[in-house]
Amino acid sequence: MHANRNKKAVKRVEKGMMKANRIRNLFAVFAIILTTFMITTVFSLGINYAENMKLMQVRTAGTTADVSLAMPTKAQEQQIRDLEYVKTVGTQYMVGSVAEKNEEGRELSIVLQYYDNTEWEEHYQEAIKDLEGKYPSDENEIMLSEDALSQLGITEPKLNMEIPLSYLDKNGQQERTFTLSGWFHSYTSMGMGFVSETYCKNAGYTMEGDGVLSLSMNKMPDDFMRIQRDVELNENQSFSGAVSMKSSSGSVIAMEILLVFFIIGSGYLLIYNVLYISISKDTRFYGLMKTMGTTQAQIKSLVKSQAVKFACIGIPIGILLATVVSFGIVPFVLNQGFEEGKSMMDAEVFFHPLIYILSILFSAITVWIACNAPAKAAAKISPVEALKFQNFAPKKMKSRNSTNGGKLHVMAFHNVFRDKKRAILVFMSLFMGITMILGVNGVIRSMNAENFIKATMDYHFEYSDIQFEQPEQINKEVPQFDEHFVDQIKQIDGIKNVDTHKTVWAGIAFDEAALEAFMKIKYEDSGYKADGKSYDQMLTALRGYADAGEYGCYITTLDNDEVLEEYNANHPDKPIDIEAFKRGETAISGTDNDYYTPNAALAGNTLTLTADSTDGKATDFLIDGAFRYDDYEDRLTQGIGRRKHIEIVPNIIFVSEAGMERLTKEPIISAIGVDIKDLNDLERIDSELQAINSTLTTSEWQMKSAVNQKELFEQTNYSLSLLGNGAAVLLIVIGLVNFVNVMLTGVVARKNEFAIMESIGTTKKQIRKILTLEGGIYALISTLLIMTFGNAFLLLVADAVPHLANYAVFEYPVALVIGLIAAIFVICLSVPAIVYKAISDETVIERLRDFDN
Repeated sequence: MHANRNKKAVKRVEKGMMKANRIRNLFAVFAIILTTFMITTVFSLGINYAENMKLMQVRTAGTTADVSLAMPTKAQEQQIRDLEYVKTVGTQYMVGSVAEKNEEGRELSIVLQYYDNTEWEEHYQEAIKDLEGKYPSDENEIMLSEDALSQLGITEPKLNMEIPLSYLDKNGQQERTFTLSGWFHSYTSMGMGFVSETYCKNAGYTMEGDGVLSLSMNKMPDDFMRIQRDVELNENQSFSGAVSMKSSSGSVIAMEILLVFFIIGSGYLLIYNVLYISISKDTRFYGLMKTMGTTQAQIKSLVKSQAVKFACIGIPIGILLATVVSFGIVPFVLNQGFEEGKSMMDAEVFFHPLIYILSILFSAITVWIACNAPAKAAAKISPVEALKFQNFAPKKMKSRNSTNGGKLHVMAFHNVFRDKKRAILVFMSLFMGITMILGVNGVIRSMNAENFIKATMDYHFEYSDIQFEQPEQINKEVPQFDEHFVDQIKQIDGIKNVDTHKTVWAGIAFDEAALEAFMKIKYEDSGYKADGKSYDQMLTALRGYADAGEYGCYITTLDNDEVLEEYNANHPDKPIDIEAFKRGETAISGTDNDYYTPNAALAGNTLTLTADSTDGKATDFLIDGAFRYDDYEDRLTQGIGRRKHIEIVPNIIFVSEAGMERLTKEPIISAIGVDIKDLNDLERIDSELQAINSTLTTSEWQMKSAVNQKELFEQTNYSLSLLGNGAAVLLIVIGLVNFVNVMLTGVVARKNEFAIMESIGTTKKQIRKILTLEGGIYALISTLLIMTFGNAFLLLVADAVPHLANYAVFEYPVALVIGLIAAIFVICLSVPAIVYKAISDETVIERLRDFDN
């Protein structure tokens, strides 16, 4: 055997092919650029969005710590530091608050704190931005947030500037001139001020009396559960943790896998299609090369070498374009979705080199796999087959005996499927792109602002007296709202209804017989038993609280017949006497859960309550039932805390308006719920409410507005829509490029065939009709795939939507489906005829002479 010595010739052939097939080369490079750009951009935008959402959560919480414990003992602190699943332990003191008023007479909202190095650097700095200066080290130094500076009227802060403050700390009212050591931008709802360790030592702050430990755990929520078991707490202590439980479903996972598959598959189909059509077009050329002694391996190498060159050009350009998007457009996108300065999510661009590395690798692998099959096809072509080959003709011609074989629609159908691989590629490309955009819009349309507001708020506007939400309220509550304020709200045009919740703290007569069953259940899970104290010892402690007038809880009004009727439906064995409750004769205790029901043990017993008010007197109430969390989920009462932390006492007791009047004529309005008639009036009514709010002279209250929830929803929905539709549009572009590429190369390759048809009497109008019918078949079959397999995918989306968001309700995108199908038909019906018109300007004779193309 003689060695093959035509390697240099093959190289020259490759160079000539690259020059001769410029249009093919452009298509191939464009396909690789688009695929690389799509992969990189989609993942870059997705990861940046995910990272920003995580950052928003940190900024909202004001810390990266997972768990906190107030006033720990030295033994507890040491024990916690020794736990292997605790990553970092920070220390903070709540020092006090600024005691000054603004020009409108309202108190400033600025808290003073101390953080040690771990708390400041490990837990807090990620929750702020634009840090200037340094943390205070001297006793008279202070660091303030921009919001605190704004409240103090300081618009241009300077390092070391003097700031006189009147404030309260553990030693009472203080006056001091501080030196500004730095400032920062925070995202909390109040002004923040930080003092030094030296200040805290000199003022007498201690960990056991004033401190809080902040812990970062290895694995949440498991470690949160573990630390509660491992660390022994005192009676008034408890771990606080932001435990987030994530859940998913098979439908969510399946949908995510399909979306990823669509992105990857469409890119592969585009590259494969370009190379496959190119090789089909050059079949005769490859056959002729084999007659000159070129081996199969050399032809494979020839095809793959061209693909590698395309990749070396296309991948860097795709990466470069994606980088421009990531660092140029991403900040704009995020700023549009999360308006700068008004959201927890200012535009923060995260650079992930791994994304670009993986994008390059994936694109290169995709090119290599996509060119493998066409290369094999080119290598297997025999010289004899090649000489017989006509572009895009089937390898095996079937003999058909038919009376309608010459009909135009039959010819069109056979033309579409004369090359099944090519047809399948077009169908899959169009199907994937359109199904992707339908899936994305199905998810986005299922989430609307009104449902989001209903899921996150009980009313469009919610006022709450935050005194009642304190873990311990040492001082007697000062009324924040009055009836005149409520009347002002009712006068606003567009208000549907205004509900008020009235609350008063009431002492509970320590009737051991009435409380016995309740106390025995509570004792089993109490700190008393954990500390080794007997039931009798617990009773002694509780009697002491009762004698001091401290044994009691908050009593709040409940005027919602639907809640009571739903309770009776859920508890048919022990229903509430609704009429007796409305008359004020009975009360409802709360709140239990499915496994721990001490309040239910109070049912049937009579408690004597005495309101802490000037007209408060001993009043008997029959406890007629006990709420569980699922029975009553009013957010305006869920946050109510305790005046004093006493373990063995009801959390809260609900009475009717008539019941509250029996207790006292001086209850405090603890919450106000405002509903509006039309969501379109939301911004106007919010503005009018803000004007009324400015007349209040108190400061221990807050208002939650649906405007903020609507903005939050629109920010999130905007970004999701942009990311999802961006990916979907790219996929549709790929599908259309595939279709146009197939039709363009197909029509060009068949121009000799069309010339022969014209020579035997077929008119150009008939040929255009055949091509239009071919496009219509592509559109029709793509539509059938969408209406069958596409709808099956939408069923997965519909099932997954409630797991993605509890407020989401799937809506089938009817208008979008109709619009996309119409667009497919317009494009598929018009492109083939336009391409034919472009190549049919030559005469039939000229095209017949060019029969080798």
